[in-house]
Amino acid sequence: MMLISAQVNVEAAHFTPFGADDDARRQIHGHSYLVRAWVEAEPNVEDLDRLRDDLLTAAAPLDHALLNEVEGLSGPSMEAIADFVAERLMPVWPRLRKVSVARPTLGYEVVRELV
Repeated sequence: MMLISAQVNVEAAHFTPFGADDDARRQIHGHSYLVRAWVEAEPNVEDLDRLRDDLLTAAAPLDHALLNEVEGLSGPSMEAIADFVAERLMPVWPRLRKVSVARPTLGYEVVRELV
């Protein structure tokens, strides 16, 4: 067994509902996210294609959305995005091992490990 992975880009907006009144993060602003999933599997092209398609489907409600208003998303954070995507992938990929969300332009990434 190996870990196979696929990744998709998500463009989304959000605002941070806390902090000082003059904190710029309280204003609606957007980010580019890189969402990636790892699954334990014997690697083959069909699995890679299916994983990418399923990841696109799982992340679709987030793309070009205001994250604060996405039903089922616990909050507008990278951690919440990882959990949101993982919850949607686990039923179709029971050997899902990790989901990460990155903001490559800033060098940030969070990884939700599933065991």
